[in-house]
Amino acid sequence: MKKNIQAGPLATAVRLLSRRDHSEQQLREKLRRNEFTAEQIDEAIVELKRRGYLDDARLKQHVLENLLGEKRHGLRSIQEKLRQLGFGQISSSELRQYYPEEAEWEAAIRLLEKRFPALYSEDFSRLARFLANRGFSTEIVSKLARECRKYQ
Repeated sequence: MKKNIQAGPLATAVRLLSRRDHSEQQLREKLRRNEFTAEQIDEAIVELKRRGYLDDARLKQHVLENLLGEKRHGLRSIQEKLRQLGFGQISSSELRQYYPEEAEWEAAIRLLEKRFPALYSEDFSRLARFLANRGFSTEIVSKLARECRKYQ
């Protein structure tokens, strides 16, 4: 995106936020790419927060609700997506408040049933890789291994 010579950092940030929500980290990076100074960016961020346009806590909650609603992500995948959006490292215990192990288990089973209709006749290592690549915890993958052994 090219810097509009007449648009200052605040106007640029408002334009970016009008398209979609951004975390403070994402917005800072985009403003840096537009060659605004650190001082200009700081002033714009303060003003955006004052106006209520930039709220990382609200965005984090919204993203978390969307990811949990999709029911196709494991705990580690959700942690990584939140980290990539600039919310730092979220602890497993903090995330478990929103995503208990039972819910992760149900999401894993639902995802496997959709992807592998003959769930228990498949090679377990393939199923385990599938879940691990989608960020499901080792506890969930181990529990699945015990379940698969019952049907072999």
